[in-house]
Amino acid sequence: MIQPAKEILREKLSKRVLSNKTTREGMLASFIVTMMKYYTRKGTNPSEDEVRKTIYDYAGEAFTSINVDFEFPNLEDLKRVKALIEERLGASSLKEDAPEIFSEHERICNVLFGKYEG
Repeated sequence: MIQPAKEILREKLSKRVLSNKTTREGMLASFIVTMMKYYTRKGTNPSEDEVRKTIYDYAGEAFTSINVDFEFPNLEDLKRVKALIEERLGASSLKEDAPEIFSEHERICNVLFGKYEG
C-alpha cells in the first residue's frame, strides 16, 4: 500500500536535510495534500490515488519538458517543475479561490527547498 501523502510530507518536513529524491517526493506530496484540500473545499472528492496519479503524470511531463531525469533533479530543476505543475493545475484559480491553501503549499515547498542538499 502506498503511504498517504500527509505522512510522506510530515516525514520529509521532519528531516534536517533532504536529497534531490526526498525533496522531489516532499514537493509532490505537498501538491497532493494541497489539491485534496482544495477538492474537498470545492465539494468534489477524488481519491488520493487519483490525485497522486494526476500529479505524478504532470510531474513526469514537466521533467521531460525540461530534459531532466525524474530521478536526478537539482534544486533549480525542482523549482522549474513546481512552476510547470502549478501552471498545469491552474494555480492562478487556486490562489484566487483558496489563497490560504495555496500559501500553505508555497510555505511547505520553500521549507523543503531550504532543506535540499542534493
